[in-house]
Amino acid sequence: MKLLILLLLSFELCKFAPLDSCTRIESCETCVNATDGFGYKCQWCSTSNSCASEQSTVEKCHVDDWTLDKYNCPADVSNVRYDESFTRKTVLPLIAATHAPDNQQLSASLESCFDQIQVINSYEIFCDKTEITTCFAYSAYLKNQNAMVLVFRGTTTLFQLIDEGISFFLHPKIPFNVTKGVVDGYYLNAFYELWNKGIQKDVEKFLEEEKDVKIWFFGHSLGGGLASIASSYVAKTYGLAGSRTKLVTFGMPRIGDIDFAEAHDELVPDSWRVEHSKDPIPALPPRTFPDDIDKGSFHHNTEIWYPHGMAHGANFDIGSRPDTTVGRSVFPFNIEDHFTYFNVYLESWYRTGCRNEPDAAPLLMRIGKL
Repeated sequence: MKLLILLLLSFELCKFAPLDSCTRIESCETCVNATDGFGYKCQWCSTSNSCASEQSTVEKCHVDDWTLDKYNCPADVSNVRYDESFTRKTVLPLIAATHAPDNQQLSASLESCFDQIQVINSYEIFCDKTEITTCFAYSAYLKNQNAMVLVFRGTTTLFQLIDEGISFFLHPKIPFNVTKGVVDGYYLNAFYELWNKGIQKDVEKFLEEEKDVKIWFFGHSLGGGLASIASSYVAKTYGLAGSRTKLVTFGMPRIGDIDFAEAHDELVPDSWRVEHSKDPIPALPPRTFPDDIDKGSFHHNTEIWYPHGMAHGANFDIGSRPDTTVGRSVFPFNIEDHFTYFNVYLESWYRTGCRNEPDAAPLLMRIGKL
């Protein structure tokens, strides 16, 4: 009888003092550094702004909304200033020009947009050892902004898109010894090939000859991943202050883990991942792959998502976490959203540049006249 009374008393006490002590925690930063009564880690749900044991089941919290790491805690973005005008008028033409079939048309398309631009060099290499798909980048100098730009081309064929997808799941990630963390081998190897092909010489020449020159990195899709690696590599290798670097990507996939992402944000704070509505590529590879939601593939800051198209005046959301729930928001996806940004079909833009592009004419005004 005494044993029964003790059991009933214990049951009543547990209702008021649950072993899941995580539920009493009210901040993400405190939550992810705590454990419950059984020693399991606490995790924060950004949907409900609540803390719970990693062993708990919370019906209203999707797996992508959990975080076990302080790095991915929600932040106040009310004071974050995203320069949409710069993205539309400067980044867009620079990225779209990567699809020009030769250097002459590359230069012509860019000169139709910028009064003072010097195309330095362009480079094309095989992306991997199969020597089937190619990766491309060019370097240029925006004289009136004292900025060297390194721009990387995105995926050009369905086969290349499949090839990249296979690499995410079958090829191991490689340690990125320049900073920390690991990076998808397909992207890291392609970056080093382009770097050794001549980009390194271009960068070092401008750092030596142009005082306080800024170096900006832009890219779409595959090119966005290459630009991300390049920005971290250059900032770390040459000790550049955050004010001298900038990264803007369109439709970039997850290319590294959370350690790489955190290191990138420290090195390149002026960093923007632009995503168009139902573009499926930013959701790949899944953040939850393989097992640990905070140690698998992971995005760095800062996400700018246009949920309802990218026409002038379209609303956009600023991600409050480095890696948000955009992976779930794109289903059913629309592959056309991956190839069209700011109402410009990127692959064919070079044919007219800023001269005759009905949808883009107002946003692709000549930079020197702004």
